[in-house]
Amino acid sequence: MDKMPLLAIIFYSVPESYLIFIYGLVIIGEKVDFKRVTTAVLTSVVASYFVRLLPFPFGIHTLIGVIVVFIIFSLVLKVSYKYSLVVTIVSLGTLISLENISLYFIEYKLNIGNLTELWSDTVLRILTGWPHLIIWALIILFLYKKKIYFKL
Repeated sequence: MDKMPLLAIIFYSVPESYLIFIYGLVIIGEKVDFKRVTTAVLTSVVASYFVRLLPFPFGIHTLIGVIVVFIIFSLVLKVSYKYSLVVTIVSLGTLISLENISLYFIEYKLNIGNLTELWSDTVLRILTGWPHLIIWALIILFLYKKKIYFKL
């Protein structure tokens, strides 16, 4: 169980969710409708908050999160099921990859054994998450500007 502080939800989970959904749309060349994306983000963040409170074994929260993102891509953002599956996997895979690289680098540079030890400090929890979000935002901007996307 992981009860995220409200500040972490606002300053980490919300930006992360925006990036998940915007990246998914950009990589398939779909128009980014910010009203729908905002609805998707709010739905995702609220669902994630409540799922994290459930007393499930490790990994179940993540699986539920993947299913929720897939459903949101399909129903809220009106992406076909085929594309929803692809963009869910690619978006979350990109998130995990960038997060792991970034957190490894932070742990190494700050000589910290495990960043989860810092999670009791809300500000540090937020700040350690921002480097990979900034990198991801720059990647999305590059792909969008260069019109780089794939079609199945």
